[in-house]
Amino acid sequence: MALIGLTPLGGACSDGTDPAPDPGTGGTATDAASTTGVGGGAGGAGGAGGAGAAGGAGGGTGGQGGDDQLVCPPAPAETGAYAIDATGVTFTVGTGLLKLEVCNESIIRVQYTNAASLPDKTSLSVNNKWDTRSFCVEENSGVVTITTTRLKASVDTASGLVTYADLDGNVILSEDSKTVTPATVEGVSTNRVETVFKSPSDEALFGLGQHQDNVMNRKGTKRRIINVNTEINIPVLVSNKGYGVFWDNYSVSEFDGTESNNTKYSYSSEAGEMVDYYFFYGPSIDQVVAGYRAATGAAPMFPKWAYGLFHSKDKYGSQSELLRVKDGYRDNNIPLDCIVQDWDYWTPYAWGSHLMDESRYPNPASLIAQMHDDNVHTVISIWPLYQRVNTERKPGELDNYRALDEIGALYASGGSHHFYDTFNPAARALVYQQIHDRLLGPHGWDGIWADNTEPQGYPDAVNVRAANTAIGKGALYVNAYPLQHSAGLYEHWRSIGPKGKRVYNLTRSAFAGQQRYSTTCWSGDINSDFPTYVKQIPAGLNFSLAGMPYWTTDIGGYWGHNVNWSTSANNELFTRWFQYGAFSPIFRIHGGGSRELYGNSWSAATKANLLKIDNLRYRLMPYIYSLAWKVTSEGYTIMRHLVFDYPNDEKVFDIKDQFLFGPSFLVNPVTAAGATSRSVYLPAGTWYDFWTGATMNGGSTITAPAPLSELPLFVKAGSIVPMGPNIQYATQSIDPLEIRIYKGKNGSFTLYEDEGDSYDYEDGQHSQIPLTWDEATQDLTIGAREGSYDGMPSTRTFKIVWVGERHGAGVDVTAAADQTVTYNGSKVVVSAD
Repeated sequence: MALIGLTPLGGACSDGTDPAPDPGTGGTATDAASTTGVGGGAGGAGGAGGAGAAGGAGGGTGGQGGDDQLVCPPAPAETGAYAIDATGVTFTVGTGLLKLEVCNESIIRVQYTNAASLPDKTSLSVNNKWDTRSFCVEENSGVVTITTTRLKASVDTASGLVTYADLDGNVILSEDSKTVTPATVEGVSTNRVETVFKSPSDEALFGLGQHQDNVMNRKGTKRRIINVNTEINIPVLVSNKGYGVFWDNYSVSEFDGTESNNTKYSYSSEAGEMVDYYFFYGPSIDQVVAGYRAATGAAPMFPKWAYGLFHSKDKYGSQSELLRVKDGYRDNNIPLDCIVQDWDYWTPYAWGSHLMDESRYPNPASLIAQMHDDNVHTVISIWPLYQRVNTERKPGELDNYRALDEIGALYASGGSHHFYDTFNPAARALVYQQIHDRLLGPHGWDGIWADNTEPQGYPDAVNVRAANTAIGKGALYVNAYPLQHSAGLYEHWRSIGPKGKRVYNLTRSAFAGQQRYSTTCWSGDINSDFPTYVKQIPAGLNFSLAGMPYWTTDIGGYWGHNVNWSTSANNELFTRWFQYGAFSPIFRIHGGGSRELYGNSWSAATKANLLKIDNLRYRLMPYIYSLAWKVTSEGYTIMRHLVFDYPNDEKVFDIKDQFLFGPSFLVNPVTAAGATSRSVYLPAGTWYDFWTGATMNGGSTITAPAPLSELPLFVKAGSIVPMGPNIQYATQSIDPLEIRIYKGKNGSFTLYEDEGDSYDYEDGQHSQIPLTWDEATQDLTIGAREGSYDGMPSTRTFKIVWVGERHGAGVDVTAAADQTVTYNGSKVVVSAD
């Protein structure tokens, strides 16, 4: 037995900021005449032999910890069956090649091909340059084991199967088989690729993106992986066993967890020259998700206004109508941050012109200026769709279409409407320049709504799978269409402008890695009824579990055009959906029909109930914005299925209508019409009823009251929740700050602040104030402030509240705080005794 330690100065596991064509999937015919596969062998020996790594599993988030150093004896003599290099180990398996690439101490990339050499693939999703890799290699009885400071990956050299284990040799995941089978797709010679994994019967699997099937635990289910309206496919799975798998393939694919004995699951794709996946080790799910983001890119901060309420409709048709909506909210003191202009603002028959109809929008710059004067921001709809018309009705109407057509960047269609080729870097640059020059630059719009980005074939049939993209046949890349569109919008906004504004892109579809491009996804054009509303909760939770932090839904459902919203039944539906939406990462009303919170659709009681929950969202702005920083800086997830925090509690695996909002709030939406109570599972620990301050013990199921004015809402003991005053918009002053302490357990929270809408935070211009509660001493420590930013207040007023029954409970500002602290940035200790 021998070991090798490799710590090179650089090298990349995968790097793809502006991807080049992928020669590995470009249609070259394979020499293989039949399936090449591995399987049926010993399957790897997990922790066979000694690892030689110093220390244990290491700390850190998402595989970024692990400070222990590896000390390795000399390498084993290479036998020809495998070769070691600075990035990992390559094996000859039959007529194929298998490579295990060590990306970092918690992330392993696996590539398997039946070709004579590994394809030179540039990932569209993975963009990390893995600067330093440290690992040891050992061989023992035909098993080669790679050891890092966090895990072991073992390969049975006879079968080529991989087994992952922790440093104690406990198996985390193992392969059952891998196959690469020659296939022809859309006239291109390629391969069908598949990997089957072993899965214990008690394993729960989550993720795969957003789906409308009302399923939480994906074990035992099957999903076709192709993006369509209301279905967003992210081929990332996470397991309660403490790992995740990203299947790095962009063609039509499938997850299959329906094996009859419940002991296997598989990923397969219709096109690809090799099996290519990434294994992420936690062991916590937060670490797994953060590892995925380390590989595919951190989610930037949105502008602060994006965490407030969006009001949108299909569709506002004029400048005057948009201003009336703004006035309706502000005149009635209803908190709001953004109003959205949906489609059809252009001149007739001119999709893609980005020219606003002057008869309805006579002065867009004045429109936006008036919005900004009232602290309302604006987002405008953009489609990747361009229309050819026979006669221009307005000069310049066809400029955008012609410019893209001239560079061959429009897909063929069955009519006059054409989607542009998002895989063409010149087209991406041109598309953004058009948007900037005709909308964002001259008018001042604050964000983009990138609609129909799967894309669907609206209004003329468009088959992206059959299209010839700039990097190859569309069938090989179809699921990455929205990823590349989002890349173009983000990268060119950052380089061209608008300067001084953070990118905000609301988009209908996504693929792995898209979070790095400042996108929020929503759940598409869904119906307006209780059965549809119910499905949005697991859809959003699995989207978050697939590593995508920002998601929203059309509150009330999209297809509400013919709904009579004024009935008591539909007042109830909207109220319950609104209560749930307030605890989504992004809070947004959209769809057909009039749903303005001040409007005549709602009874007086409904208006009061809606205002109550809207006020709660805004009072929680300090909490929410601080969590947004954790998303960016730590790879955190705001909307959290219970498995994040209770991975060993089997009772939570199939719960699909409860979730955590950040570390503190247990949210329990009411999903049944007419319900005035609902069943709530309280995980282990002590919980506070947010509305009353009463405490109760967890580990059991209770029946919680749910009057129409409230949804059951509980707070973990040990929570520190900063709440601002009642405000009308997100960037309004949050002083004085009420800090609610939920006693019963040690706790901590870091209050994050910055100026709200620039990228200065990337250069360190922000502040953090650590808050720590010590249950034993009954002391709250407000730590010394770290950092600063332009406009930071020099002193703050903190109202400290020790939450108890009927004290520090509910939405309203606590009338009598327990202590008041004038904070100047220095450490303060506040005692509850």
